[in-house]
Amino acid sequence: MVQRSAGADAAADIGEQLPQRRRRLGSALLALGVLLLALQSLVEWWLPYDPTALEALRRAWRLPGLNAAQLVWGWALLCALALLALDFARGARQALPLGALAGALLGSAHGAAGGAAASLAMLMLAGVASLGWQGAREGGLALLLATALAVAGWDIALSAFPSLWTAAAVLVAMFVWIDRQHLRAGDRRLFAALAERDALITRLDQRGAELTALQKARTRLLASISHDLRQPLQAVRLFAEALQRRPEGIDAAVDEARRQDLLRQQMRAADDAVAMLDQFSEFSAIEQGALQSHPTLLDLRDLLDGVAATLQATHPGSALVLRVHGRRQWVHSDRTQLARLVQNLAGNAVRYSLGARPGRPARVVLAVRPHRMAGGEGLAIDVVDNGRGIPADQLDAIFEPYVQLADASGGASRGGRGLGLAIVRGLVAQLGLALAPVRSTPGRGTRFRVLVPPALRRDGPAAAAAPAPAAADRLDGWLLALLDDEPAPRAALRAALEGAGATVVDAGTLEQLVQRLDDEPRFPDALVFDLDLGAGRPDGLAAVQALREQWELPALPATIVTGRIAALGTLPMPRRCTLLAKPVPLALLVATLQHLARPAPAATS
Repeated sequence: MVQRSAGADAAADIGEQLPQRRRRLGSALLALGVLLLALQSLVEWWLPYDPTALEALRRAWRLPGLNAAQLVWGWALLCALALLALDFARGARQALPLGALAGALLGSAHGAAGGAAASLAMLMLAGVASLGWQGAREGGLALLLATALAVAGWDIALSAFPSLWTAAAVLVAMFVWIDRQHLRAGDRRLFAALAERDALITRLDQRGAELTALQKARTRLLASISHDLRQPLQAVRLFAEALQRRPEGIDAAVDEARRQDLLRQQMRAADDAVAMLDQFSEFSAIEQGALQSHPTLLDLRDLLDGVAATLQATHPGSALVLRVHGRRQWVHSDRTQLARLVQNLAGNAVRYSLGARPGRPARVVLAVRPHRMAGGEGLAIDVVDNGRGIPADQLDAIFEPYVQLADASGGASRGGRGLGLAIVRGLVAQLGLALAPVRSTPGRGTRFRVLVPPALRRDGPAAAAAPAPAAADRLDGWLLALLDDEPAPRAALRAALEGAGATVVDAGTLEQLVQRLDDEPRFPDALVFDLDLGAGRPDGLAAVQALREQWELPALPATIVTGRIAALGTLPMPRRCTLLAKPVPLALLVATLQHLARPAPAATS
């Protein structure tokens, strides 16, 4: 980076250095020409010598002994001094008068070096030497004009038939035209190319600095995640070990309460670990522009109910009271991404409300309601809490990545990496929504509002016969087909689904699953497949499609689970099929299966 910056600085100075170099080269060329004219006095004159000027100067200066050698060498000395001074000139104030002085002396070759032939040769040489530095600030044009005027003046003064003035005018015009049309045009192209190169180098330096800063930030984040991830994993292990051991002499009811509390804390520790990884993966996908949306018709009230159920399941009612308000409102949007947006806002509200009022539960409200906007009536999704609030001077910063509000003790808030609200901002832009200004009162609570534009609102489907209500966390009577090539996760998921009342047929390959399902008296009610089923095998989506075609059940509900967070929002999902991220909370999986199993209502005409 240092070398590039130095190169950019040098390129910026070429515009000033190039005319100076050309001036020095031209001065050297003129000095050589003057020296050659002076050397004629030591040998036979190479150019025709006219003694008229020498005789006139002898009479004018009253120096009858003045000879040609003395005259030409004195002239040469004066020219050399003038050219030397011009060579070191700085700025127009010095270059212009010195250029005119040097030109007047050079044009005096008619009187000092033997007549019109010498002066014409010096004019030609001055024209060639001044090419490339004839700018108004550089002294070259002043030197050329002064040389031409001096040549014409000496010719008019000393010749009986002056004619050099026409040649001087033509030569000056020719040299000026060559300089302007060719050399100056070339300089402009050169300077434009150099300026473009400098701008490119500057942008590369800036981009390099940004990438370096981003890499450092990510390195710090990865180091933080690597460190912090050990804490919830250690807690999960310790809770599991505590559950294995039963203290002696403890009452059964007390032991059951203790076990329930340990299980709840274990689930929270696991959720913390998953949240760290999920946030980093989601933010990376948004930052890289790799997130794709697949809009479908969805019920916002149903989505809010699902988010609320997931959050409430991991917190006792004595610590968190979570309510959902609003009528059923239908929109056309990506269900997974919109659910993640609301989940992040609601999770943030829960995190900053728990313990904010000692002795009183945290209260969080999720609401959807019509909202008047430009262009019609849209919707507003509100997430309101009674937490400790946000200081006014931090309201603009909370949506920046890696920013966390300090807790009451002055430390960063527990359970976050400073990416949740940055992800919310990215998802809002991705889905074509808008964020209303955050309203917060320190010590009383905060309201986040997401605005859904009228263009995304849809009429709800026509009313259909409601299915028999089912328990929110039960799958009694269900037959599920479970496909996962990893035995341990498959066994854990089977145990969880069986604990919810379902009958599960599981296998590690699609062929084994089909064979085992052939022994069942009916088709499964839903499919629960892992996305990645091993190298060289079809993925979970292909397996779902294959079974639907084989059984001629195109609407068979299916849930795909995956550990690849980057796949969320990027895979086109077939009808009545949902993609969930591992690890999937049982409550969310049950709610998703129940939602998919509802009869598809007919759309309104």
